[in-house]
Amino acid sequence: LAVFDDPDLALRLGGASAAAAPWLGPVTVAETEDGALTRVLSEAALQGLGALGADIPAARAHLIGRLDLSEAPGVDHTALKARGFTDHEIASAEAALPFAAHLREAFSPQVVDAGFLCDVLGASDADLADPEFDTLKLAGFSEAEIAAAEAHVLGGGALSDAPFLSPEQRQVFLTAEDLGPTPYFAMLATLQPALDLPAIAEIELEWDTAPADARVLLAEAAQARVAAVRIRRSDPPLSFFLDLPRATEAPVRAAREPERPAPPPQERIVERIVERDRTRRKLPDRRKGYIQKAAVGGHKVYLHTGEYDDGELGEIFIDMHKEGAAFRSLMNNFAIGISIGLQYGVPLEEFVDAFVFTRFEPAGPVTGNDSVRSATSILDYLFRELGISYLGREELANADGELNADGLGRGKDEGEPEPEPENIPASHFISRGFARGATPDNLVFLPSANARAARLEADVCAACGDLAVVRKGASLICESCGVRAGPQDSDRTG
Repeated sequence: LAVFDDPDLALRLGGASAAAAPWLGPVTVAETEDGALTRVLSEAALQGLGALGADIPAARAHLIGRLDLSEAPGVDHTALKARGFTDHEIASAEAALPFAAHLREAFSPQVVDAGFLCDVLGASDADLADPEFDTLKLAGFSEAEIAAAEAHVLGGGALSDAPFLSPEQRQVFLTAEDLGPTPYFAMLATLQPALDLPAIAEIELEWDTAPADARVLLAEAAQARVAAVRIRRSDPPLSFFLDLPRATEAPVRAAREPERPAPPPQERIVERIVERDRTRRKLPDRRKGYIQKAAVGGHKVYLHTGEYDDGELGEIFIDMHKEGAAFRSLMNNFAIGISIGLQYGVPLEEFVDAFVFTRFEPAGPVTGNDSVRSATSILDYLFRELGISYLGREELANADGELNADGLGRGKDEGEPEPEPENIPASHFISRGFARGATPDNLVFLPSANARAARLEADVCAACGDLAVVRKGASLICESCGVRAGPQDSDRTG
């Protein structure tokens, strides 16, 4: 409330005028449905013209113009076509007339095609970039022709020179620009006793008005007992440049003290965190993996895995046997979500830590898996299996290799030696379909088992004393020093 009661405070804070204001004219700006601004007659002008019995269509044509170039004096269709304008350029200019303040704006390079201006009228790129560029002047129209056509097309904007009004009627429609500041101050002084708020006079001066002229207006307002005055200066034209006088003598620069050498910069280790967008790592079309069949609580579960070339897990598929369609579809889509997360870089450890120990049915004992014996849910079993197989997390295994599923031992005979491991062919460790019948060349079997059996039957070498004398064919040879040993005494005596 203090802002409205104190006009000086309102002016300092940039508040709008809350008092009387002069009539700005019969033409105002309205917004169309598509958001464009166009000129229309104000409500006050329509009421005043109707009260005086004036011709409103003639007033509209005089104020806003005909918005058509067909009968414009000097710049009609015939004159434009004679200077190279086609129907396309003329139609574009006429479409911009309702939104133009001057006729030059309707023919600006933003409206008329720049290629036409360069090819037909001979405009250069510098001319098109000039804010004061005038297409009509370049085409050869004079200032008088342009002014007459603008008055016909866009109207005069005032009723002070309307030919269909009498001189007495024209006085009714005088605007603030026609009256000047003196009647404005007198109006405010007259209305001040009837106003609840202080009267504030707002005056806009030309951009080149001298400060002395502004002081004269302030003195006149004070003499008329106006409470406050706000003076604004209009913007200068775009072609205005500030002309500064050139200095006749070079300025004398003060002698600068020699700067002290800066200390050597200390080495700093700066850690910079760079974030990058995650991209999907595509799996090979022909990929490795395995299929694990098991049963959790009597429900069969098939786990299919797909791997990258380096053996990293990239996708999983879950197939439930004899389950409802809704639950089976839910598990399939869950597997797709896990696969997409793996391919976008989500570590498998995060999924394992999140889903291990989840509890829901089906649950119970697990059969068909040599590492997991029981699970609290399907997800608990699946991610225990993945964690053991791909992460080496043996703590997730809850099956003892020495016990059966019922907890009893396997009944090993005491005192009997362990059976020797059999040689397993390389094709047992890789899919024949994946390898397409080719024998893998990266699997090597060391003869450690055969060497162990041979050493159990070896004798002591007389040359080196090592227990490494083995029979090879009909001879006894030491594998440590290579000496061929002779027949034993027992052999000679026998």
